[in-house]
Amino acid sequence: MSYQNLKTGIKIGIAAALAIILFQVSNILLVYKYFRFDYYITAIAILFLIAGFFISKYRQSETNKEILTSDNPLANLTSKELSILNLIIEGKSNKEIAAINYVELSTIKTHINNIYNKLGLSNRKQAVNIYQTKLKQAAG
Repeated sequence: MSYQNLKTGIKIGIAAALAIILFQVSNILLVYKYFRFDYYITAIAILFLIAGFFISKYRQSETNKEILTSDNPLANLTSKELSILNLIIEGKSNKEIAAINYVELSTIKTHINNIYNKLGLSNRKQAVNIYQTKLKQAAG
């Protein structure tokens, strides 16, 4: 278990403990007589949803920082993702890339989203820039 997974597990444990404590405090204060049990469950579910959202955003930003500071972020890509990235660099559209690879358009979109996530990018222009930067670094 990595340090990052341990930190996440501890955060989720703390969130669960706080939810249980909140529920017990509400029982002590006899608030449950005024609200239905369903409302408590809904509130707890919403709290965990919000906590999960913030934890995932925090982890994603940390992952993006690690990728950007690593020596070669392109090393994280699979061979299929690299070939699709090369076709993107050549200026091919998603439909053209799908036709070249004999797959559905949705498959190409999934590969492109995986590339963006692994490189911490949000569009084709950024992908082209990082690819060209790495080529210049390799040549120079």
